[in-house]
Amino acid sequence: MEAAAVKTIHSKIIFLFILCVLFVVALAFLSYQNTLYLERKLLIVESFDDLLNEVLELRRYEKNLIFYRDAVSLEQCSYYLVEVESSFHQIAPYIITAAGREKYEQFKGYLRDYNKLLSNYITITRNGGKLVNLAQIRENGKKIVTFSEELIKIKRAHIKVRLHRNVIYFVVLLSFFFLLFVGIFQMIGSSILAPLRAVKKATGKVASDEFEPIPNPAKRNDEVSQLIVAFNKMAAELQKRENQLLQSRKMASIGTFTSGIAHELNNPINNISLIVESLMEEDERLLSQERQGLYQNLMDQADRTSDIVQNLLEFSRNRYAKVDKVALETIVQKTANLIKNEMKLNHIQFEQKVIDGPLPQLKVDKSGLQQVFLNLFLNSIHAMNGGGRIEVLMRVEHPTNEVRIDVRDTGGGIPAEHLERLFDPFFSTKKEGEGTGLGLSVSYNIVDKHGGRIEVESVPEQGACFSIFLPIVNDYESNKR
Repeated sequence: MEAAAVKTIHSKIIFLFILCVLFVVALAFLSYQNTLYLERKLLIVESFDDLLNEVLELRRYEKNLIFYRDAVSLEQCSYYLVEVESSFHQIAPYIITAAGREKYEQFKGYLRDYNKLLSNYITITRNGGKLVNLAQIRENGKKIVTFSEELIKIKRAHIKVRLHRNVIYFVVLLSFFFLLFVGIFQMIGSSILAPLRAVKKATGKVASDEFEPIPNPAKRNDEVSQLIVAFNKMAAELQKRENQLLQSRKMASIGTFTSGIAHELNNPINNISLIVESLMEEDERLLSQERQGLYQNLMDQADRTSDIVQNLLEFSRNRYAKVDKVALETIVQKTANLIKNEMKLNHIQFEQKVIDGPLPQLKVDKSGLQQVFLNLFLNSIHAMNGGGRIEVLMRVEHPTNEVRIDVRDTGGGIPAEHLERLFDPFFSTKKEGEGTGLGLSVSYNIVDKHGGRIEVESVPEQGACFSIFLPIVNDYESNKR
C-alpha cells in the first residue's frame, strides 16, 4: 500500500491492521522454523548420545578384555565396535557439519586403528596365542570416547547459540512491535483525539454563541479533517445567520424605539395642543378656576414630556456618574425607604437578606443602581394588585466572583412570549399611558455599564425574579466597555 494512498483514517486503520497481521504471521513463521530447527538438532544430539553410549559399552568390554583377557570380552568388543561403526556412518553428515571434515577424518582414523587392533587380537586368540600389550587399544578407545563427548558438547553449544539468537530475535521483534504500537497511538492522538478535543471545545463555545473556527494546520484529507472543515463551514454560516438575526432584531428595536418615541411624545403634545386651542377659543368665557385647571393640565403634560425626554437621555447616556465605594445592602434599603409609603398603601411587604456571609463593598454609581432598584421595585408593586411581597436576596457567587441580587415578587408573572423583548426600549406590558417602557431598558443599560448583567425568570401566576450580577473588582473603571 502506497503512503500516498493512506490518507483517510479508515485506510490507515486497515494498513495498520494488515501490518499487525503480517507481524504476527512473521513471528509465527519464525517460531515454527526455530521449533523445527531445534527439533532436528535435538535428534542429532540424541544420535550423538547413542554413539557415545555404544562407545561406552565398547569400552566397558574393553576393560574386561584388559583384566580377563578372555574370548567372550573380545567377541563383545567386536560386536559393539560394529555398532559404533554403523552409527558413525549413519550420522557422518552431522559429524562433518558439527565438527568439520578434518575432525571427521580423525575420528574415522581412530575407529580404523581400533578395528585393526581388535582384529589382530581376535586372530591371536583364535590361533591360541596369548594377548599382550593391550595399552594401545586402551589409548585408542579413550580417543574415541573423548571425540564422542566433544561432538555432544559442540552440538549443544550450537543449540545454545541458536537459543540465544532466538532470544535476540524475539527482543528485536518485540521492540519493533512496541514501536509500532507507539506509532499507532501517536497517529490516533494526533490524527483523531487532538482534533476531536478541538471539535469538542469548539462545540462547547457554540453553545455560548461563540462561532470560532477550528484551526486545521495539517490540512489532511481524513475523516476528522473533513469534520473540522464541515464544522468551520457550519460555524461561519451560524455566525452569518446570527449577524443577520442580530441586525434584524436591531432594526426591529429601532422600529419599536422610533414608534415608541412618536407615540409617547405625541400623546402629551396632542393634549397640549387641545388645551391651548381651548384656551384660545374660550378664554374669555372660562372661569378663573377652570382656567387654572387647564394651565395645570398644560404643566402636567409638559412634565410628562420632560420625563420622557429625561428617560431617553438616561437611556442613551454613555458617561459614568460619581463613583463611590458603598455597601449594596445600604443602597437597597435606602431605595426601599423612598417608596415605603407607596408599598404601605398597596399592602406590600418588603424584606432583604444577605445569604452566606457579608457582601464586599463595591465601587459603583450609587444613584444609577438606586434607579435600577427603584424601577424594579415599582414594577413589582404595579404587578401585585391587592398586596403581595417583595424579597431581595443578596449573596456572593464565588465561582464567577460576582455579587448576585435577586428581586422577587409575588405578582402575576410575565408571559413567556414577552421575556425576550422585556429589556427593549419602549416595550411595556402595562396599559397605555401607565408607563414609558424605558424603565427596564435604562436599568439594563446602567447594569451593563457596571460590567454586569440582568437575568429574569418568571412563571405565570407565581411572580417574577430579576437577578442582577455585578463583578467584584477593585477598580470600577475596569468594568467599562
